[in-house]
Parts: sequence; structure tokens; C-alpha cells
Amino acid sequence: MIVTEFNPKHGHCSLTIESAEDLWTLRRLMAKGDVLVTRSSRVVKREDEFSRPDKGERVKVTISLYVDAVHLDSSIERIRVRGTILEASDESITKAGSHSVTLSPGHALTLRKRIWTPLDTRLVRPPMVSSRRFVLVAVDRREAGIGTLSGSHLAIATTIESGLGGKMGEEQSSRPYVAKVVEVVAQILQEGDQIVVSGPGNFKNLVSNQIRERLKNQPVNILEGLDLTGADGVRALIKERSFQNLAKDSLVVEMQQLVAEVVRRISTGDSKVAYTLQRVSSAAAAGAVEACAVSDDVFSSGVDEEELVGVLNTIETKGGSVYLADSSMEFGKQISSFGGIVALLRYAFRA
Repeated sequence: MIVTEFNPKHGHCSLTIESAEDLWTLRRLMAKGDVLVTRSSRVVKREDEFSRPDKGERVKVTISLYVDAVHLDSSIERIRVRGTILEASDESITKAGSHSVTLSPGHALTLRKRIWTPLDTRLVRPPMVSSRRFVLVAVDRREAGIGTLSGSHLAIATTIESGLGGKMGEEQSSRPYVAKVVEVVAQILQEGDQIVVSGPGNFKNLVSNQIRERLKNQPVNILEGLDLTGADGVRALIKERSFQNLAKDSLVVEMQQLVAEVVRRISTGDSKVAYTLQRVSSAAAAGAVEACAVSDDVFSSGVDEEELVGVLNTIETKGGSVYLADSSMEFGKQISSFGGIVALLRYAFRA
């Protein structure tokens, strides 16, 4: 989340949504009665002699809404906000009507609240940021998978087939293929990213050298011992101990360790663990939750959105930590199997 202006004293925050995690943060931040200012589009019927009475013109406007309802659709990465129009940049738009806005990554907005609570401030500016971004490449001479890992969210950018056969003239014949891999890496690389390359044999070294040359000696981490390539290789790379050592202070490793501890406590009968929204909610109300992880497909379990948001906010208000897990990753699938939400408890608690 890019915060361009934050002034809690005057009750407003301007930001740009960057990721799925930001959508969850914004959903927890936004409530009925807030004011949302953003760009949107609206159909306006023009009343002149050449306009058709049954047709309208869709115009781009800056619109200010009094928020009536907020809904997160995590499956397609968007938030839908419905509200009453307070102001609009186009004078033809009535101020008495209602309007819906869809927010997704890349969207800029300003949120105004009458009171910014300490929790609201932590959501906008968390005290600790451990969500380093990685560009991951799993490659051999036949196939390359390229993805990005941001926080605990993995996105596969592309898979590239080389079309190569045999082993003769490897460096010469593979040059266009390697160039294509390097170009994709260059296109998705952002400032501060770490590049990690893995794969069987020595071909990954050729690719790494070309990345360094193309990106002016950009550091590249080469991981040994992984035989998988393509999209499966990118997913497997994250589970490798060598990657976890490299990313030991990152959010994804924290998530893996949290879920591993949840599974350990459940399998050993340790009562300092809770899963399903009902049990986690009771533990949260008692202040017993130390850390909680929720899967981004939690709503497929029939969970009530408002109740979930309230539980997550209660946990952080009472000093616990909250994590969002990517359901396409192994630890995210484990959380989904426990009802979409799990928690480590400070002490044994039974609802």
C-alpha cells in the first residue's frame, strides 16, 4: 500500500492499493459512515435536442461517497463500496443519488474518518514491515517459470517453453530463450526486489549471468538442489530450506512457521490453538489470541464477512498479530482445510 498522505488529526488518508493484502487491509479499515473520495464512472443522461432519451453518456468523475456498505470479493481481488453521493466533479450528477465504486489494485483513493483509532493507524502504517518482494525463477534448458512473492502472496507471471532439443551448441541455440526469460525478469523487477534463480544442472548459472549483465550487476541469488522448473518449480522453491534461510525475516517464512506450529499443536493435543471462526472469535474476545492466519478463500467456507472483520480487528486491538495467507500455496491450503482461519493462543482456552 502506497500512502501518499496521512493526517489522522484532520481525519483523512490518501493511498494507492498495490496488492490483495492491501484490499484486506482497506476492508478492515473502511466502515459505514466514512467518506470515500476516488475516481469512478457514471452514466449521465444529457438533456438537449440531439440526445436520445433512452441513452446516457458514461463519464469519468471524481466522486465523494458517504459509505453505506462495503463488500470484499477476494476471489477476484476487488472491493465494492456502495454509498450516497456527497460531491461530484461533474455538475450534471445529482447529489441526492447513490453510487457503487469498485476498488482493485492500482486504484488511488482518499478515505476520511471522523475518528482514527490506534488500530486504524496501525493498519495504515504497520509498526513492522517484513514483506520483502522476491522475483523467483525456476529454469532449465527446456522450461522456465517466473513469479513474484510479495508478503505471503505468490503470483506466477509466466511460463516459457524453450523448444530446444538435444544438447549440441547449448549456449548458442538457447540464446533467444534465455533472452526472453531475462526480459520478463527485467519487466517485473521493482526497486528493492531480490532475484532468486533455481533449477537442475548448470543452466541456471547461464541465466543468472545474463540477468546480471542485462540489469547492470543486479544481485542474483542462486539456489541449489531443486530439480523442478516452471510454475511448479516456483511454488516448490518457496518451501526449500535454502530459500527460507535467505528470506528468514520475510512474511512468507513467518506464515510457514505459524501454520507448522498450528499443525503441531493440533496433532499433539496442545489446547493452545483454535480454528474455525466461531472458536477463534471466542478466543479473540477473551484476549487469548497471540497470532491468527486467515486464508484468502475463507468466504468459501460460508464465513460472514462483517463477523470476520470484527474478529480480526479485535485480535489486533488486544495485541495479537493477523496474517493473510495465499490459498494457492501449501500453508494457505492447510488453513483452508481448518475452516479458513487458525490461531495460536497465549494460553489454553475453550469456548
